[in-house]
Amino acid sequence: MLERIMEIQGIGLLHQANGKTHLCHKATLIYADNGRGKSTLTTIFRSAATENATLITSCKTVDGSLIPKVVLQFGSGHKVSFENGVWTEKRPELLVFDADFIGRNVHSGGMVNTDHRKNLLEFALGEAAVMARAVVDEATDDSKTMTEKAKSFVEQLTGYHSGLTLAQFEQLPQISDIDAKIIDLQKQLTDANNVAAILAKPVPNIVAEPSFDIDDLFAGLGLSLKDVHAEAENVVKQHITKLEGKDAESWLSQGRQFGNDNECPFCDQDISSNELVRAYQTYFNAAYGNLKTKVAALQNTVTITTAASIIDSFAQSVEVAVTQAAAWAEHVTPQAISFDANTALAALTTFREFVAELVRRKNATPAEPLGTAEEKTAAVAMWEQVITPIRTANTAIKANEGVISGYKSQLNSNSTPQLQQQIKQIQATKHRYDPKVVELLGNLAAARKGVEVADKAKKTGRDKLNSLMTTILSKYQISINDLLKSFGASFRIKDMSANFRGNTPRSEYGLLLRGKDVTLEGVSPSFATALSESDKRALAFAFFIASTLEDPQLATRTVVIDDPMCSLDQNRRHHTRVLLKKIHSKAAQLIVLAHDAYFLRDLRDALLKEDKTTPIATFQLIAAPNDYTDFAAISIDQECESNYSQHHRLLNEFVAGERNDPKSVAKAIRPLLEGYLHRRYPGLVPKNLMFGSVVALIRDSVAPSPLCHAKNLVDELNEINDYAGQFHHDANSGEDAVVVNATELKAFVDRALGVVHKGAPI
Repeated sequence: MLERIMEIQGIGLLHQANGKTHLCHKATLIYADNGRGKSTLTTIFRSAATENATLITSCKTVDGSLIPKVVLQFGSGHKVSFENGVWTEKRPELLVFDADFIGRNVHSGGMVNTDHRKNLLEFALGEAAVMARAVVDEATDDSKTMTEKAKSFVEQLTGYHSGLTLAQFEQLPQISDIDAKIIDLQKQLTDANNVAAILAKPVPNIVAEPSFDIDDLFAGLGLSLKDVHAEAENVVKQHITKLEGKDAESWLSQGRQFGNDNECPFCDQDISSNELVRAYQTYFNAAYGNLKTKVAALQNTVTITTAASIIDSFAQSVEVAVTQAAAWAEHVTPQAISFDANTALAALTTFREFVAELVRRKNATPAEPLGTAEEKTAAVAMWEQVITPIRTANTAIKANEGVISGYKSQLNSNSTPQLQQQIKQIQATKHRYDPKVVELLGNLAAARKGVEVADKAKKTGRDKLNSLMTTILSKYQISINDLLKSFGASFRIKDMSANFRGNTPRSEYGLLLRGKDVTLEGVSPSFATALSESDKRALAFAFFIASTLEDPQLATRTVVIDDPMCSLDQNRRHHTRVLLKKIHSKAAQLIVLAHDAYFLRDLRDALLKEDKTTPIATFQLIAAPNDYTDFAAISIDQECESNYSQHHRLLNEFVAGERNDPKSVAKAIRPLLEGYLHRRYPGLVPKNLMFGSVVALIRDSVAPSPLCHAKNLVDELNEINDYAGQFHHDANSGEDAVVVNATELKAFVDRALGVVHKGAPI
């Protein structure tokens, strides 16, 4: 059991903290404001439990000059120290629940990852699985050692089986007269060198086919412009025909750029009502110009993609392929390659004239959509007439390519590379039966056998550990869900198990929230989104408590818990106290750190209710010079008392003769009386009224107001207020200069207490 926190220096805010005067008991309650060093203290306990020096060195006081040092005193005055970066010994009996426990074993940032699952499993299994895990670890190490040996022998053999896998090399059969066979193969290789000239001949390849995008053409033909009215187009076209000039349309379009919509640029006459001019405005607008540009592009596309040169170019490429195929005639029987260029050209001409006419019609009336489904079908059929002889020629070329390639493959089977490979293979066989290689292969076989034996032992150990984990985790899941139920949580854990993914055992479990599955990771709803912060902490606390209560050595443990009620509602705080009472009854020691004095007070009272003789230590972490932290005594009751109780205690202590600051006592008189009146007449005395106004309210009250019953106090209250008011800034800005006369003060304190105790002047 931890008896004292003797000394802590150079660690976080605990730069020079001395706890020698504060004895720890079976129940030790430590109060501290947030940010005052609770987490640092629990980190020190965790470091002592695990002998992990990094936990302390990483918390070195940022602006301090002292080297990290800790001195803890355990049972019988035994001291354990951390100095010069190491602990004098390990204290595994310390079990710590804090934010670090949650972040290591349950979740961090609302996420559950592989490390959390691995650490949680190790924590849950405890010492019950240590032996089984040791067997697995030993077998794993043996397997690793033998695997490394096998790898070493494999590396030594690398230079002997070039071009072959090791497995192929090992299976090579022994050959008699091997040297004579190597000489014979080398002679065959010399004879095969002439094959290279044959293989160098070119092979005919299919020729790229022309293409025409009929869909794109008909999409262009179908373009229209809603704001270019057919009537306007008609009027302008008639006028252009009347002008009998091929550039008339361009001339009119340019003329539209001069003048405005109301006057003629030539004669300056009013043309605002001229129907022909209004037709120009519609016909020559920008959108129409864009449309005509797109339509004009169709003509260019048709001209390029249906040019007669396409057929000529394809015919020339076919002639090259024919020549190349003929060059292989002495080796294979080539298939005839033919291409009727005239037929293809005639078909292309027919197709070109058909689509060109469509484009011409479109150019004549750009704003009108053209191209019927029947015309598109006809165009497709015409293009098929063009492309069919081209594809027929390519089919023949492809067939010749296949025949020639087949011949080359057959030729290769008896060619130089094959003979070279045979020579390589027989030379590898010679290496295989070299005495040094035979020895290496023997050592490799032995190492492989060692790996097999170790892996079998590892599997047996894993099976045993797996069985043990299944038993423990099944019981663990029941305990956790019982705890969650007592917390009033709306979720449960399910399917808790373990596996060896990644070679390291790790836990697996799911969550069930309101009858729905919640994943630990991934899409919503997930652990991160479905559980509140209170739920997440409740789950982490349930994990810790379930494992701790199942610990067979709990009677020897010191259980340290930091802020167990953080983020918990009233119901969960109550059940947390119940659980802490249970741990206190079973463990050697319970240490609770909290920033909530009320929780510590209620826990203390619950422990005393269970056993009035139970020893309970209470002290706190308080601010020290330079905003560091030190240990200090604390009265939990005073820390939790209300302002009214505090003022009442202060006046009673003064009457009893305790040395309190007289001016503080004088300042407490009026707030005490205000609190008394608020409690005597709840809801009848407004909280924002000054004390004098409250007295006036009582003075002016009439029946049936209950305030009438305090009229006997009006004079007394006014006199006390006249005295006490001089010690308040809002009544007397020079109150610091007022000297407190002890005799006078006592008289008014007695009078104030008389009002509170008797409800009447003394």
